[in-house]
Amino acid sequence: MNQNSKIKVLVKDTGLFAISNFGSKILIFLLTPLYTSILTAEEYGIADLITNTINFLYPILTLAIADATLRYALDKENDKSKVLNNSLLLTFISIGLLLIIYPFINHFNDMLRTYWGIFAVTYALFNIHNCIANFIKGMRQTVLFAAQGLIQTLSIIICNVLLLVVFKIGLDGYLISIIAGYAISTLVMIFGGKVYTYVNLKKLDWKLIKDMIGYSIPMIPTLLAWAINTSIDKYMIIGFVGLGASGVYSVAHKIPTIFTIVMSMFTQAWQISAIANYGSEDESSYYTKVYGALNIVSMLGCLLIMLLCKWFASILFVKDFYVAWRYVPILTVSTMFASHGGFLASAFRAAKKTNSLFISVLVGSVMNVILNWVLIKSFGVMGAAIATAISFIIIWLFRIVLVQGIVYVRVNWIITIVSYLFFISSAIIVAIDVPHAPIFVLLNSSIIVLLNYKDIRPILAGLLKIVHHRIRPKVENLNG
Repeated sequence: MNQNSKIKVLVKDTGLFAISNFGSKILIFLLTPLYTSILTAEEYGIADLITNTINFLYPILTLAIADATLRYALDKENDKSKVLNNSLLLTFISIGLLLIIYPFINHFNDMLRTYWGIFAVTYALFNIHNCIANFIKGMRQTVLFAAQGLIQTLSIIICNVLLLVVFKIGLDGYLISIIAGYAISTLVMIFGGKVYTYVNLKKLDWKLIKDMIGYSIPMIPTLLAWAINTSIDKYMIIGFVGLGASGVYSVAHKIPTIFTIVMSMFTQAWQISAIANYGSEDESSYYTKVYGALNIVSMLGCLLIMLLCKWFASILFVKDFYVAWRYVPILTVSTMFASHGGFLASAFRAAKKTNSLFISVLVGSVMNVILNWVLIKSFGVMGAAIATAISFIIIWLFRIVLVQGIVYVRVNWIITIVSYLFFISSAIIVAIDVPHAPIFVLLNSSIIVLLNYKDIRPILAGLLKIVHHRIRPKVENLNG
């Protein structure tokens, strides 16, 4: 397959994941005013605490088997039924382990003791959904994956309206809506993809389980460190500032989520493409071309979010939540470098060199903890945002260096560093609310465009080519 064909497949898969991610997650994003008007900052902090705790526990209890599910389902020589059954076995064992460690979790956190039933059910459905969703992607059923994402979101929205607005259940209604979303979308995948036909306990393969665990176990510290890097700031805000401040900080993440939503469409498609094209002759030029386009598009997209963050906040954040806009620019820097790190992670997964991922995330998470400890004491919630941004920059830096041992990704370091300095300075200008900040951001954006024109040119050429192909037949029909 030549490079143009690879890019066409990547664009097609990105489009399908866009239907799932953009269509679904943007609807959840638009529900933010509902949440901030009905839930208190403390209640939102509790909901976020439950989600973050699940993110901490699942890599340990499941041995990160969902990552192996996707990787081994993509390998043509593997028996797909054995891959699924191996993954489901470890998933259900993890649910049993959660019930066993119930006393420890209750001792660890009073909030989780109060919401233990909801927490346990959410954990179970999250992991079953995660396992089957990765299997569906590995089977290249991207249309079904996109559909279940939309159905999951619609289920959450309908339940939110009924439980929050009609029956006014509050936080319990919000959490039950999440459970309903996982349950319904999982059933859609099971029956829509006929996943049940692959389920057979006789299809357990202990040798394959060993191979899959050998792949996934190095991912445990990586995923755990990633969870620390993305969530430890919220736990430390709770400890140093309070649960309400954590709720406000969690809401601040909603606006950078716009960028995360867009990037997740691409990243999911890229992960499949990177594995499928691993070891190809043009792998280096393919990575370089895609990474260059990703870099400039993501920078400009994040700069746009910074420009509009106060306007978004005025629409989305009600009452005490409005102050959250100040943290958005710095958190947007975090999301951009996190997306770059996610892009590079696909190369390590394709090469099955997951230890390198762990090294990068470990260094970043250790720095995150240290910086949070120091900066939250000095700058409050803003200190947490700064610590998280720095840690993701460190992770990206480690990965862009380490990835060269797997596939050479050409980077013009002078242009890259200068561009990032203008990018980060824009975030600081908006965050401290400098007078006429939008003018400075627009000037910085113009400089970044000029510096990266070499990467922008092929993108513009591609867009013009698409427009030409779409307009030309219509013109010919009119002339005919």
